[in-house]
Amino acid sequence: MEHQFESLKEVLPLLIIVMLSVLTASYSYYLHAPNRPSPLDNPGLSYSDIVYGLFNPIFRDIVGYGSTPQRQAIERRWFNSELAIELSTARRVCPLPYRDYKFEYPPIVGLLWIGSVCTSIYLLLPESYTISRYIELSRVVMEMHYNIHSAVLIVFLMVLTIYMFRISKLAGISWWRVALFLILPSTILYTIYNWDVITAAFIVAAIYYMMVRRYLASGIMMGLAISTKLLPIVLASIIVYDMVQKCRRGELHIKHLIEMVLGISITGLAPYFAILAFSYNGFLYFLEHHSQWYCENCIYSIFTWDIWSPYNRIYAMVSIYIAFLLLLALDVNYTNYRQIMGIAMTSMVIVTALNYVFSPQMILMITPIAVLALEAKYLPLLVVADTANFGIMALFYKDLEARKWLTNNLGIKVDLVSSPWTPDSPVQMAALVRNIVLIIIAVTTVYGAFRARKHL
Repeated sequence: MEHQFESLKEVLPLLIIVMLSVLTASYSYYLHAPNRPSPLDNPGLSYSDIVYGLFNPIFRDIVGYGSTPQRQAIERRWFNSELAIELSTARRVCPLPYRDYKFEYPPIVGLLWIGSVCTSIYLLLPESYTISRYIELSRVVMEMHYNIHSAVLIVFLMVLTIYMFRISKLAGISWWRVALFLILPSTILYTIYNWDVITAAFIVAAIYYMMVRRYLASGIMMGLAISTKLLPIVLASIIVYDMVQKCRRGELHIKHLIEMVLGISITGLAPYFAILAFSYNGFLYFLEHHSQWYCENCIYSIFTWDIWSPYNRIYAMVSIYIAFLLLLALDVNYTNYRQIMGIAMTSMVIVTALNYVFSPQMILMITPIAVLALEAKYLPLLVVADTANFGIMALFYKDLEARKWLTNNLGIKVDLVSSPWTPDSPVQMAALVRNIVLIIIAVTTVYGAFRARKHL
């Protein structure tokens, strides 16, 4: 009886976490489900890149009022305009990202889109139809597309929390920290929004396998993270560099370095070369899209006061490069689990808070690691950063109302116009608070790691 009770005590926390992850993801699914009124009449709480950022511009906006093809919209989003017209006016076809339509996300997301779009089209569209019928049919296709992505994201949130739980057991950290991540405002809002929770799951899995010395598995997971979002390449570079230095000093067998590099190369580099071979134009568009993006919620707009200024990218590149060199100077102690997580967290802060693009959903690549890595006294700061990040989309479509509130209640004079991108916007104020707090957390973490190294 006592043995059964002990077994239940071990299993119960994991069951609670899995159930909580399902509840969090389900509520996120409800918030972003298309074709229903926005919660609190706030479109920022229902917007998702899955539907409104990509699917609608690519597949629904190509037909306009009067049931006519929108040539301008097609040329803007499609390489193969004939296929777009054929899909919207005549018969079901399976268009492919990168080759047929422009797609700015990495290979894992592209593969998911092939599955969701083609499955939805072939299950729901008849063999032939008219363009007027396509308008209604595309709405149904969009709903199934959303449901497929939601199911995948729910699974990955569960996988993420299971690996977080494993790390907490390994490092002797309370499992309540995993529960804290699941109830953070940004976790709830941004899980079914974009694909960052998939990246986070792969990163945390890579950290776990590194902790248990399974370097090939760690490299494979890190590579999958890179193939879902390019940003973890900085963390991968730091780990590989540290392993090279340890091999040179005889502190690590070269076999482990080869396993790590091989894993990253197979799943993190090969998929990008596959896109290049599949569609040169699609790969070029992927690169150009990200290199030409504006200062999205970035810290540098308070200096340039212009989201399109090229100086934003220059400041970002210089800041990230300097911070990257500082992290390379650290000697990672593979037996110090907290240090491994601290370096992983800091590397993700570097490529987001110091970048010229920090979309709100990207915080999901930070908070799962941060809740496990930080000392308890810094967790309130993390909650502040996460809540401010939640405010970015919560205020985005209510920017004018928020400006009026600041003016009337706090006496803060701002232009009474709806412009959530400009630095005087409450949206950008929330982003600035988030960025500064995360940078403070990262600086204290790195400072602590350097102090620990000095006292060795």
